[in-house]
Amino acid sequence: MHHAVAFASDVDQGILGLLDPAHGPYVHQSWYWRSAHKLRNKEKTFEPIPNGFRMVPHTPSANSAAYKLLGVYGQPVTTTIEFVLPNQRTETIRCGKLWFTNRTTVTPIHRDLCRLDFWAAWNLFRWVPLVKPIFRAFARRFIAQDQLNAERQAIGLRHDGPSGAPMILVGDADKQARWYFELKEELTRSRRTNQPMVHPLQGPVTLRWRT
Repeated sequence: MHHAVAFASDVDQGILGLLDPAHGPYVHQSWYWRSAHKLRNKEKTFEPIPNGFRMVPHTPSANSAAYKLLGVYGQPVTTTIEFVLPNQRTETIRCGKLWFTNRTTVTPIHRDLCRLDFWAAWNLFRWVPLVKPIFRAFARRFIAQDQLNAERQAIGLRHDGPSGAPMILVGDADKQARWYFELKEELTRSRRTNQPMVHPLQGPVTLRWRT
């Protein structure tokens, strides 16, 4: 399945939406999916990969309806999330021999407009009638929430810079965003100087936040 939309954002802000731990419970909150009132302390371990980083395989959050549905199979569930420059986030969920994977990219069209592409493939829930149209409907609804969030965020970002307060990235929750900017800077330096790229992660790193 593939779905693409344009939304009002520069490419960096669009990509930060893929990396922000608070994005799921606050942008995609709903009564049937996940509530911002059911937050839990999280601890995730990341490791470096070429031009990116990976959240190592782990048991997914118990406060998301999507993962609770997989309980019907009675198998352990793990999820792995990767981000790779310039713009790609991939998530793979495994439940025994069954799997679901999705890839999201954010591509700049011009300075304040991007295109978000979402692909998904799976061998889960084959016994559910019309599973592809049902999933497509959910995907469109969720991506529409991303569009609305980008439009609202753009209002505040117009005041960023010399005439307003600059964006500040602090704490573990913003660490992935800082890695993204550091990776971009290192890749640019490596190409300019023809020297090896120095990865901002030199080994596994554990981050903690509440979502």
